[in-house]
Parts: sequence; structure tokens; C-alpha cells
Amino acid sequence: MMRIPLVSRLNMYRDLLLVFIWREFAIRYKQSLIGIAWAIFQPVMMMLMFVFVFAYVMPVQISDYPYAIFFYAGILPWGFFASSLNYAIPSLTNHYNLITKIYFPREILPLAGIAVAVIDSLIAGVVYVVLSVLYQVPVTWNALWLLPLLVLLFLFTVSVALLLSSLNVYYRDVKIAIGFLLQLWFFATPVFYSIDRLPAMIKYILFINPMTFIVENIRRCILEGRGVVWWQVAIMFVFIAGLFVMSYRFFTRVEKKFADVI
Repeated sequence: MMRIPLVSRLNMYRDLLLVFIWREFAIRYKQSLIGIAWAIFQPVMMMLMFVFVFAYVMPVQISDYPYAIFFYAGILPWGFFASSLNYAIPSLTNHYNLITKIYFPREILPLAGIAVAVIDSLIAGVVYVVLSVLYQVPVTWNALWLLPLLVLLFLFTVSVALLLSSLNVYYRDVKIAIGFLLQLWFFATPVFYSIDRLPAMIKYILFINPMTFIVENIRRCILEGRGVVWWQVAIMFVFIAGLFVMSYRFFTRVEKKFADVI
């Protein structure tokens, strides 16, 4: 049976991975006034801000669906992606004392931050369920497309996190630039707008960004009840799988010098 190197390495150190996940989760909400409620508070406040701006300050017809659930369906996947990168990219340099003293698979550190983002997203997802009930959004069989789309989102996030976290060890500019990069990436992703109303040329440009495909199709299957074009999913899976393989190979190649450089 073919064994995936990442899975094999993590399986040997799964107890350590769980320890790091719990540690990152505890640190994130340690001495926090509202604790884990931040996982819900942040996306809800962003959703309310978008509703206020586009419904009252600058009224714009963005979608035929209620703004609250339309925006929230885009905020959830984007929030997971952005939160994962914010915690994963500096994870190696933040734990330089461990890296220089003991050996363990270094990918555990960025993956622990991503795992905590998964937990936050699951908690925040409860709000979407409530909104779908309030707005009586019908659930169709096409909602099952959400599963492969979430797999694509996770693999893409891990790929970018491994690549940028390893580069951050050698070039600390990466940590400085990530805030600016995520701002640009946010506007290039249809979180607060729909590509349906954009010219064809703009659509093609935006689809260069894998997050555009993921966010738009998550809305398509869970909010609009439409199916996803399977060959488009297949092409995106091949692209993201290739990116994941290259990112992981790059990570394992340069990690041997982390202790010397960090």
C-alpha cells in the first residue's frame, strides 16, 4: 500500500501533534475575557460590518440572497485560510528553542496552528446553520459537494503554510509581508462580492486564485443549492495536489538546516 510521507511522519509523532494542538488552543484563549467565543465573535462582526456598509451606507445589489448569510458563507472559508496562515507562518521561528534542541517533524508546528483554525471554523459554522434556519435556506443533495471543497481548502492552506513558514525561517520579510499579502488576497477572493456580476475577463483573472474557486463553489452548493462542475473540481484538485507535493518536498528539504539558520 502506498504511504504518504507526511501521514507516515505524523503518525509516528501523533501524540506530540495533539500536545501542540492543545497547547496552541490553550495559548490562543488564555486569559481571554470571552474565551472561545472569539471564534464566533470575529466572523459575525465582520458579517455585520459588510451588511451595514453594503445595505445602508453604500446600498449595492450584490446578491439575490440575504446579505447576512451570503457574506457569512464567504467569511467562513476565508477566515479559516487567513487565520491558519497568521498562526502557521511564524510558528517555526516562534519555537526556535525547541527546534534547536530536539528533533521532531517540524511540520507539526504549522499544522498545529492550522488544526486550531479548524476548531475555530467548526464553532463559527454553527452560526451559519442558525442563519440558514432563520432564512429558510433549503438543503439539497448538492450540499455534499461541500466535503471535497473543504478538502481542497485544507490542502491548499497546508501547502501555502508549509511553503511560507519554511521561507520565513530564512527570510523574516515573509512574516512582515503576510499581513499585506492577505489584504490583497482578500480583495482577490469573492468574500463580499459575487463573480456572477463581473465581466468574463475579470472572472478568468480571479480564478487564477484557488480561493476564488473554493469560496464561490462553497456558496454555490450550500447556499444556492447548485452542483459543482465536476471537471473543474478535478482540475483544481490536480493543481492543489501538485502544489502540496512541491511545498512538502521543499519543506522537508530545507528543514534540515532550520536549527542552524533559525
